[in-house]
Amino acid sequence: MTRRRVTTSIALAGLLGLAGCARELPVAPEPVIDMHVHATTADGEGPPPLGICVPFYPQMPAFDPQRDGDWEDVFVGRFKEPPCADPIWSPTTDEELLTRTLAVMEERNVIAVASSFPDLARQWARAAPDRFIAAVDPDLGTAVLPPETVREALASGDFSVIAEMSFQYLGVPPDDPMLEPYWALAEELDIPVGLHMGEGPPGATYLLPGYRVRLSHPVLLEEVLGRHPGLRVYVMHYGTPFVDEMIGMLQNYPQLHVDIGGMTWVYPRDYFYQQLKEMTDAGFGDRIMFGSDGLVWPELMGVAIDVVNEAPFLTEEQKRDILYHNAARFLRLSDEQIANHHGG
Repeated sequence: MTRRRVTTSIALAGLLGLAGCARELPVAPEPVIDMHVHATTADGEGPPPLGICVPFYPQMPAFDPQRDGDWEDVFVGRFKEPPCADPIWSPTTDEELLTRTLAVMEERNVIAVASSFPDLARQWARAAPDRFIAAVDPDLGTAVLPPETVREALASGDFSVIAEMSFQYLGVPPDDPMLEPYWALAEELDIPVGLHMGEGPPGATYLLPGYRVRLSHPVLLEEVLGRHPGLRVYVMHYGTPFVDEMIGMLQNYPQLHVDIGGMTWVYPRDYFYQQLKEMTDAGFGDRIMFGSDGLVWPELMGVAIDVVNEAPFLTEEQKRDILYHNAARFLRLSDEQIANHHGG
């Protein structure tokens, strides 16, 4: 992997007759592993361009169903007319989406787990193999890949992760018998799994009728981990708002990890910091991983990194653990891969 490094150009300076002068190249930021990137299309969240405000709340208005019409129209309308002076606008083409995503990743030195159905995830990974770790997504919207298809994708060697398992949007809890073949497959092949448990979009039930808040409850994962002790799972969005319950799960299941998946930009900082501090104060800073979940807004990745780096209660060591080291350990990156990410 190519990395910018600090160098002294003494030999070049001599050739140019500039003896005694040294020119330094820019220093690459410390690497970041983003466990929560969607390999998607420009229209993945609706007809582009779409504008988003940071923080996302209070972008969404209070809603009166008897007076304000259909929630989906109100929801999409806010992205067309975002109520802030400096919204982030989404790309209008698939090519621009990938280009802008890679630009942020290069600037911030990010390596990302990018999830989608096999063809699109492969396309992104092949466009920048030093930046993307491909993840096969078994469910997108109402489309579901059967376990046999997921096994075939993993057998190709192109995928290292199963994510994002978001059956919550279909009304299916993680301990439902329907999902048992996926858990068994992941444990058999020793493939880490990213599971959506947490908030969906505002008014999620009226956009995706299967969604229920109760399916975010971390205890719903307990029987799965009990049956599959060799399973590596990370809960995307850390089961918010059930933070206390997630702390209980982290305490009882030492293999369990979480990612912060978009909560950095969805909510005002004080609220997100309150939840992050609760988990780190409980002693689980070594199992929290960074995730941006920027969807069709690539620049949200940089916003999310800044929110972590600017958390006043985190030590520098805790910040680096969340932004890189915890994920490197969870993914079992090799010493060579880690050295490459650090410019070695």
